[in-house]
Amino acid sequence: MNTTEEYEFDYEEYTRLNAPDTSQIRSGPEEIKRRREAFQARLINHNNMEIKRAREMRHVFISYCYENKGTVNDLCEVLSLHDLVVWVDWENLVPGIPWKQVINTGYFFIACFSKEYNSREKTYMNEELSIAIDMLKQKPYDKIWFIPLKLNECHIPEINIGDGETLQSLQDINLYEDWQTGIRKILNLIPQKSSESYNSIIREENECEDYVLFRALNGHHYFIPFQEVRWNSEEISLILSPNTKEQTAFLCSMRKGRQDILAFAHLDDAMWVKPREITQVSCEGKTTWEVVLNEDTMGKTYKYNTEKSYLDNISLDQIAMLRARRLLLNEKFDAISSTSTQRSVFDKMLLETQIRGELSSQYGNRLQVLTSPIPEIYKLYKTRPETFIKFARLISILHLKLSTTVEDVIQLDLKLIEPTALQVRFKGRRAWVFVDDDPAIIEFEGICPLPD
Repeated sequence: MNTTEEYEFDYEEYTRLNAPDTSQIRSGPEEIKRRREAFQARLINHNNMEIKRAREMRHVFISYCYENKGTVNDLCEVLSLHDLVVWVDWENLVPGIPWKQVINTGYFFIACFSKEYNSREKTYMNEELSIAIDMLKQKPYDKIWFIPLKLNECHIPEINIGDGETLQSLQDINLYEDWQTGIRKILNLIPQKSSESYNSIIREENECEDYVLFRALNGHHYFIPFQEVRWNSEEISLILSPNTKEQTAFLCSMRKGRQDILAFAHLDDAMWVKPREITQVSCEGKTTWEVVLNEDTMGKTYKYNTEKSYLDNISLDQIAMLRARRLLLNEKFDAISSTSTQRSVFDKMLLETQIRGELSSQYGNRLQVLTSPIPEIYKLYKTRPETFIKFARLISILHLKLSTTVEDVIQLDLKLIEPTALQVRFKGRRAWVFVDDDPAIIEFEGICPLPD
């Protein structure tokens, strides 16, 4: 697969002008082969665009030892929620990616040291460290770029970084004794566009309040209390009662036209919307916001343009099941790869791409399923279990529906059964696709692991 050339192509415009004629859909081995080749070309294009986007956006490169993948995955989730593009090997599946350029152009290089790394004689991390140290020698002396992390009790190697110093001369961050403090230290080093991705940390919180959820295109979530919601076929009318400065600032940005397309969720439904009218009303010392939303026409046009499965023995129903289990149970690709019938590297790439919904996002679906949002919500609200359950359910509804995983949520029950385990019972109707049979009902129950 050649990724050295980049191709610009507007799939939304092409699909709008060349809507498929379902009566002309062909079948058979040759047609399957043709579709797979076309799908592969689009996958290459997609990854080329991701590389180009990473060059233009803030991103960090994380180097780690394979035995620490679970902890590093948790770290990636946190950084991704703070407006950072995170590059690690399992997040970039296409061979041929220019790692040296990605490392050099990153905001930071994070090296995750551990006792597992210390005990390894060979690891790809050494190659990445070699590249990073060469880059470090060329950077200004006062610029913090290389961040050593300790994932557990270990020693950092005495690798020369120039001017008589070694890696041990750099100030490291300890994650294993106090995760929250360590994460805070990392984020303090990184210029932030916003203080929180989940901008609804409520200090004086009424557990009985009900909330709607907004998700901005930059990935920030806002859980805002409401007094009234009216949702009909044409518009959504809200009366909101923000109780934090972050929520009020977000509504002000909507009123000033700085928020264009938003994801919105309430109860068991979610939709891509555009703000139409925003009015701030103050009376007797109380302030409410009257908001009118319309469904985003682009999102409505491409609502059903989900990628058809091109993998042998993998149906859209199975892909929807895997995607829903990732969203609700935080299942990773490794957990399902052993049962996958896909043997080649390319087939596994296709499966991962379809679970994420990456190519569907080219049609207007702007959510990709990389991980579950539930564990991070728990970190913020674990001292308030009722609020956690309420927010976890609402954000799950938003991601299930707007990732085109399901058309209808029939059942979603969440229950804390112990401090680090959330019991999930789910039943939903898979999202309809115009080139496929009627969608099936998918259902399962399981445990979503929660952080300590």
